[in-house]
Amino acid sequence: MKMGRKLRVAIDCRITDSRQGVGTAVLALAKAFSNSNISNQEYTFVVRGELHDWLAPYVGGPCRLAVIPESATSKVKAKLRWLTPLRFIWHRARGSMAYVPVSDGYVESQQFDVVHFPTQIAYLTDLPSIYQPHDLQHLHYPQFFSKVDFDLREREYRAFCDQASFVCVHAEWTKQDVIRQYGIPAKKVVVVPWGSVFDAYKHPSPEEALVIAKKYSLPERFFFYPAVTWPHKNHENIIRALNILKANHGRTPNVLFTGTSTDFRSTLDGIARKLGVMEQLRYLGFVTPAELQVIYRAATAMVYASKFEGFGLPILEAFQAGLPVLSSSASVLPEIAQEGALYFDPNSPVELAVLMGSILDNHELRQGLIEKGTRVLSRYSFSNTVASFQDLYERSVVWPSHQEAAGARHAERSSNVLN
Repeated sequence: MKMGRKLRVAIDCRITDSRQGVGTAVLALAKAFSNSNISNQEYTFVVRGELHDWLAPYVGGPCRLAVIPESATSKVKAKLRWLTPLRFIWHRARGSMAYVPVSDGYVESQQFDVVHFPTQIAYLTDLPSIYQPHDLQHLHYPQFFSKVDFDLREREYRAFCDQASFVCVHAEWTKQDVIRQYGIPAKKVVVVPWGSVFDAYKHPSPEEALVIAKKYSLPERFFFYPAVTWPHKNHENIIRALNILKANHGRTPNVLFTGTSTDFRSTLDGIARKLGVMEQLRYLGFVTPAELQVIYRAATAMVYASKFEGFGLPILEAFQAGLPVLSSSASVLPEIAQEGALYFDPNSPVELAVLMGSILDNHELRQGLIEKGTRVLSRYSFSNTVASFQDLYERSVVWPSHQEAAGARHAERSSNVLN
């Protein structure tokens, strides 16, 4: 440590919806940093005004919360992910000019030493930065993205990876993908796994659990899948597996889904009606942390059907809840779940149907998976995540004499950007 003062880190979390997976991860990260025992670093979580009350209960110790005031105009821009002024840059992959967000000046004016972007949303800054592109799904499944969204990801992810001191991903699979797709030096890409977000939540009491189970009329046995109905989450494979179980074996288990229903939900409902399994499906929408924990602990198994993931936090949540896991074999999932899950081809409802039937009928199989999942979970923790980031902050740092120059460069460049 230099200069006889604490290293000041801005953790910029200007997301617009805290209920999705990245929001729960930020919450757990804030609590883990707040509980960390460190004397030479301090952290400021930067959020939008409407998210203050969501994150504030989890911020303490070496952490504080900073709210960025926003006008109605800036909120409209946020919906478009144009969070700040824009700058034209050269897009290496396409050989043309492209615009990306540039800092609004807050982190520079507050004299932070490092800026950490944990949510994929970022901006250009002359301060050292750590960027986390959770995955490059758009390059593997471009059909799931509009041209506007695809182009936005490409120009922003590439620009923020280029400027970052370190690019952080959650799995070795994603590290190799980022190196291959973006040509980033291997030494710049660091694998930092996350832990279970249940570490940050208060556990519901037995009385609360009974109330929640009654509220949702939880069946005695059911499968569970916590996922927004985006096409890549692959709810369709579960629906088709239910049809196979019903047609070939007379089995009709229920499946409960949590998370937002997107426009793709109507397509899923059409498939379910055609196959005659609609009555076996329940979409609960977003649920509270207490409700989520109760559902996990009441389920027979979790089916994680996704075609593409950068990590798969629900797998660790299931392990912590003592829930057997049936997982797709796509992308990072075998690396994350390891021996703690049974795997199926995400494009094979037949394989999934076989596993669902086996897990329903075999208590010993379920118990064995629970024990294996517990062992795998012991290899993950948010305290380890925080320790990894603390090390990266030190390695990324620019000290005050250099920081003044960075602030001057930012002021000069800001005069040349689009507002």
